[in-house]
Amino acid sequence: MKEYDGSGLSRSDRMTADALSAIAGLTVDTRYQAKLWPILQGLPVAGVDGTLSTSYGRFTSTPASCAVGKVDAKTGTLSDVSALAGVTKGADGRWKSFAFVENGTAPTATVTQGLDGLAATVEGCW
Repeated sequence: MKEYDGSGLSRSDRMTADALSAIAGLTVDTRYQAKLWPILQGLPVAGVDGTLSTSYGRFTSTPASCAVGKVDAKTGTLSDVSALAGVTKGADGRWKSFAFVENGTAPTATVTQGLDGLAATVEGCW
């Protein structure tokens, strides 16, 4: 993991999906909630607000639409990378963190719908 500019926009920045998922998981870890709750509260909610709202075409198609209101996540998009990382409470009642990164493909509706479908799978509704 390497960060050069703190924004994630530098072509020299590198982070694995594992690292992103682990960081997202810290937001729901009871040991850190007192300090990290603002991060969780600030994440867009699937199909509801921010970059995950339906106005951005997110969580609107089957099978991802079953996860509306159930996934808290952050998008990441550059000209040749699309990512989605966050948390969701699964059908079993346990918090789960995830991160999906698609490298080398221009962001398209198909890519974002695929990422949304993966998040719905983690949530357990698909």
